[in-house]
Amino acid sequence: MIFYYAPGGGLGHLTRGRRVLETLGLTREAAFLTASPYATDVRVTGTIPVVGMPKSLEGDRDAHRAWMHDAIAGADRLIVDTFPAGIQGELDGLDAPMDLVARSLRWDTYRREVPCALPHFDTIWSIEPLEPAHETALRMQSTSWRSLDLRMALPLAEDFQSDWLIVHSGPADEVHELVAYAEELRRIEESSERVLVATRCAIPLPSEFELIDAYPITHLLAGATRIVSAAGYNIMLETESHHDKHHPIPFPRRYDDQYARASRRRAPSQLWSGGLQPTGHSR
Repeated sequence: MIFYYAPGGGLGHLTRGRRVLETLGLTREAAFLTASPYATDVRVTGTIPVVGMPKSLEGDRDAHRAWMHDAIAGADRLIVDTFPAGIQGELDGLDAPMDLVARSLRWDTYRREVPCALPHFDTIWSIEPLEPAHETALRMQSTSWRSLDLRMALPLAEDFQSDWLIVHSGPADEVHELVAYAEELRRIEESSERVLVATRCAIPLPSEFELIDAYPITHLLAGATRIVSAAGYNIMLETESHHDKHHPIPFPRRYDDQYARASRRRAPSQLWSGGLQPTGHSR
């Protein structure tokens, strides 16, 4: 058994995790280890089994480490998403074969709040450009460093609708901000097109804005005339080929640097892929 460790409580870690497992051809051998409430949605996890983490572990690093030790006993491998020492240092001292899926972090902030030793990783799969200090620290803890292009796992888009599209899982105040931005943009462009708001947040919407429960949203992107979203990893990956009509609005995060990701999108010399080439699983 391979566990994909997605400790965050949101949608992004699971979306990325499924794409990693699909790209590496491991969906039949793996299970998610997660506390995310989205793990109960089969649209998100597909056929990949889920082992739920107790919410009581949040804020208790020692209990979290002990629970992890028991949960992965006998596992063939632990694939860690994003946080090399865990979300609160729970991977410190954990004795198990591990790989890491590395995306960008606010590295100084993460190491200040999670200062414990980093575990050793057999393979680090890099999926977007990292800060130099971040990459240097990880390379010192890895046997193999490989690029992984998750665009290979994107579903095909369908070009059938002509609407504006807002995409954001939440929180509600950020969805409100994206709606307000789209309202202003529609006013400036004198647009009368309908706006689809893909979110699970139940919020009041202006006229001509329609709440939809759509996951995945990749099939809606090609036909949308405008796309408004945050600048999280997954939506920026999904909109790479639609960047000319995409309006990413970065939001502050504890560890994720959406501002840097949005800035890379604007810089022609630093494309999203960062020069990453498709690769397969070597084991």
